[in-house]
Amino acid sequence: MSEARVAPNGGLYIHIPFCVHKCAYCDFYSVSDLNLKPAFLKALSAEIAAAEAGPPLFDTIYFGGGTPSILDPAEVERIIDQLKSKFRLAGALEVTLEANPGTVDADNLKGFRSAGVNRLNLGIQSFREENLRRLGRIHSAGQAHDAVAAAHRAGFANVGLDLIYGLPGQTVSAWTMDIESALAYDPEHLACYMLSVEPGTPLAEEQRLGRFRPAPDEDTAGLFMATSELLTGCGYHHYEISNFARGAASGGDSRASRHNSKYWAYAPYLGFGPAAHSFQPPRRFWNHRDVRGYIAEIAAGRRPPGGTETLTVDQHMLEVVMLGLRTSAGIDRADFKVRFGRDFRDLYGAVADELAARGLLTLDNGRCAPTRQGMLFLNTVVAALTGN
Repeated sequence: MSEARVAPNGGLYIHIPFCVHKCAYCDFYSVSDLNLKPAFLKALSAEIAAAEAGPPLFDTIYFGGGTPSILDPAEVERIIDQLKSKFRLAGALEVTLEANPGTVDADNLKGFRSAGVNRLNLGIQSFREENLRRLGRIHSAGQAHDAVAAAHRAGFANVGLDLIYGLPGQTVSAWTMDIESALAYDPEHLACYMLSVEPGTPLAEEQRLGRFRPAPDEDTAGLFMATSELLTGCGYHHYEISNFARGAASGGDSRASRHNSKYWAYAPYLGFGPAAHSFQPPRRFWNHRDVRGYIAEIAAGRRPPGGTETLTVDQHMLEVVMLGLRTSAGIDRADFKVRFGRDFRDLYGAVADELAARGLLTLDNGRCAPTRQGMLFLNTVVAALTGN
């Protein structure tokens, strides 16, 4: 690999491992014992303090979970201040907090804004009462509406809304009503996730017992296409399979999530908290999924064990292809050549041409990018290109 490539700015991720209630479909690590919060925050501070503070320059902080809005604004502010003291941070810093509508109100939203959060991501999932009940969410449709309105009153100029589609029996017209409810607030960002059954979740057990049957693939495909067509028609840039942002496709004034975009662009990032992952190319490492174990290991002066791997060049290339094709920008062939010293077309050209002829890829302006249909059939595209 070439040493001439300038690494992009990195991101800092903070995993808050607490939820009031665990949703049946969620496989992100969290617990509901809030009595552990003080000890967790002490351990988190110690983990940050012990981290290496070298390059790169970081320009995003992302509080994920779990439910980060369970924290008090003062607790969030202390974490942000410690990160600012520890790491080299860019002046134009994006600080995102994920929030559940059932855990926010006018006061704490104002507090989060004053603490330094400048991007709020609300886990709405649906504005329809029956969908929220089926998903096991703790908030009501009324609270979903109230949370968005309160976020704007609190001064957030960058608000993202998360929605879930693909519930059994969900029609395009019913799903469109949910999207239109979100569009009424003119959000800067929309993330529309397809409901999936993840191993080890309560939903997977429901499926095993025959009490849950996922929507057929043809139904979810129709919902995906309808989502993309509707939102791009309303001025949103479909920049990643599940993500839509206000702003130009060039990204100049886009409200795309700068932090999440780092994962798809293969940028470096550091994660803190149980289950948090880090990537310092070509090395990836992560903490284990156990908040009590995390607290105990940090108290003993050890990094919480999880795992580590160093990617080979071939693994690195495969991941760049897989992640790049999740995005509308796709893969920059010149960047690929600088990164790996190999020409993208020499490796994948014949298959890429075939996929382009099938309407799944575009091969323009030195890029290989998925079409809308290509995003829908991403696994097929990647398997054809890479043989995996």
